[in-house]
Amino acid sequence: MASIAFPQLAKKVTLSDGTTYGYVHVLAGPSKPTFLLIHGAPSSSYVWHHQIESLQKAGFGVVAPDLLGYGDSDRPAEVERYQISAGAAQIAELVRTVVDANTKVIGVGHDLGSPILSHVYVRNKHLFSGLVFIAVGFVIVDAKMDPDFMNTASRQLLGYSTSGYLRVFVAPGTDALVEKHDAAFDSLMYCADPAAWKEHLGAEGGLEKFLDEGKPLPVASWISPAELAMHNLILKGSYTGVFNWYQAAYLVDPPAADRALTAEDKKVTVPTLLVVTGKDYAVIPEAQVQLTQAVAEDLTVERLDVGHWAMLEVKDRVGQLLEDFATTRGL
Repeated sequence: MASIAFPQLAKKVTLSDGTTYGYVHVLAGPSKPTFLLIHGAPSSSYVWHHQIESLQKAGFGVVAPDLLGYGDSDRPAEVERYQISAGAAQIAELVRTVVDANTKVIGVGHDLGSPILSHVYVRNKHLFSGLVFIAVGFVIVDAKMDPDFMNTASRQLLGYSTSGYLRVFVAPGTDALVEKHDAAFDSLMYCADPAAWKEHLGAEGGLEKFLDEGKPLPVASWISPAELAMHNLILKGSYTGVFNWYQAAYLVDPPAADRALTAEDKKVTVPTLLVVTGKDYAVIPEAQVQLTQAVAEDLTVERLDVGHWAMLEVKDRVGQLLEDFATTRGL
């Protein structure tokens, strides 16, 4: 939630369809680009707080929105409002509204933020001088999400399932269940042992069992008690919006325009950085490389031996990667 975590930098904007977004805004210094930081799930603009601080000190601009359903942004009840393409169109309008037209923009996506960034890019290629994907690579959502297929594919490729949690995330009432066991859920999201995700998140039935038992796991040293408390405060009462994104992907057919995108439409012509999270048991790391290589003409792959939350676990490294990407590539 931008207004709580960044009171001096927090802004709000109402878009042409009446939707209000909260976001963090740092103006870029002379000749510096602006980083568009798109968070994933379940988090908020706060997940970027280390990078916002370091980028600001280095003179870069930052726009870090709270996605629909999160933080200071609107929380509509209609599930279809949470389609990736709809969210991407709103983020694109936000950028066009708050960033000077002469300022270069480097898009950065993590987790759910990566498909949103991908959709923003293919419809607004002129906005971007570079793209960065963390944990999840470039992906266009042109079909309904199939949790069973994703579980089968990961078992075949890795020997274990990465996506068992999806059946819980798309089920009615999950928001209330997680609110009831939020301390345990937070401990799982930020657990000390990333391999615990295999049993409690990726395995089919694992998350249901974990929440039913409600026993917190040891939390990683790279997230302080104060940071964890801030994360919990921001998400309190927001889990309906969190899971609406997954329910929309599962229940609602993507627009025909997305299904009709061609290979040329999907081509990424700007410099692209993919940060692979090697100990991330919620994704198939090599699949992220292959998917992004298939579309990016100028791709750099950076492999980190970390879990899902690279911007927290190795905050300085991620911050330096972003700065170096902008400066060495002349973005």
